[in-house]
Amino acid sequence: MIDPITDLTLEGVLEIRAPRVAAVPMVFDSPHSGLTIPADFHPAVSAERILVAADTHVDALFAAAPDVGAPLLAALFPRSFLDVNRSLLDMDISMVEGDWPHPVGRSPTAARGMGLMWRYAWGNEPMHSRKLSVAEAEDRIRRYWQPYHATLAQLMHATYGRFGKVYHINCHSMTAEGHAISSDGAGTQRADICLGDLNGTAASPEFVALIRDTLRGEGLEVALNKPFRGAELTQAWSSPAHGRHSVQFEINRRLYMNETTRARTAGFDALQATLTRLCAVLADYAMAQARG
Repeated sequence: MIDPITDLTLEGVLEIRAPRVAAVPMVFDSPHSGLTIPADFHPAVSAERILVAADTHVDALFAAAPDVGAPLLAALFPRSFLDVNRSLLDMDISMVEGDWPHPVGRSPTAARGMGLMWRYAWGNEPMHSRKLSVAEAEDRIRRYWQPYHATLAQLMHATYGRFGKVYHINCHSMTAEGHAISSDGAGTQRADICLGDLNGTAASPEFVALIRDTLRGEGLEVALNKPFRGAELTQAWSSPAHGRHSVQFEINRRLYMNETTRARTAGFDALQATLTRLCAVLADYAMAQARG
């Protein structure tokens, strides 16, 4: 018997918005929309600078997910404090005082200062006034990274266990242009939407094409894997051959908010309505696939 997915809030860490209608084989998550700055975070920059990198309003843009039968998981803390869309191997050991006692990889993202914990707030502006102790960094992982990943795992396994398939939408936003610490470089103009499927390996071509074509039918410019091909959560939860499909979904912030003030603009409601229609299309597709 599969336990039903229910609403859950882990204060300052995460929340689950459970399906409000019959469940479908989909899971949505928003790992970077958190705005609550942890009390034990003592950065060298202002709260405003900490939140520049946040996917502000993205969880609200996808608010319709529970209305079509899919849970929506959202992180509540800022990604620059700890980024759950990074592997534990993406730890930037230059930020730590002393020897880091865990494995690390050769992460170009960490090298740019955007690893598991951000070295920079934005550009070359240091996030911290001092190095973290090993215990401080480990505590962030234990209190934030591990619960988010464990919760997403529970949602994915419960959905897959019920339907034998799961379609995962990993929800993000992106700046209108590339910037000093982005992979595509400062000033690069970005499409309205970028879909990342790890260059065709994270989801079925049919599912990705359905998202792309539905959005293009709504008048949006859609890019594939440029500049974002997907990261840790897409990689961790994709195995199309076994019915596990994952897509990183990036929305250009110019469509719905003022990038300076972070306030919603007149475009927010129209974009939210577009994504509500998309959620319904994808839910119908996922159910049809589950029925075989």
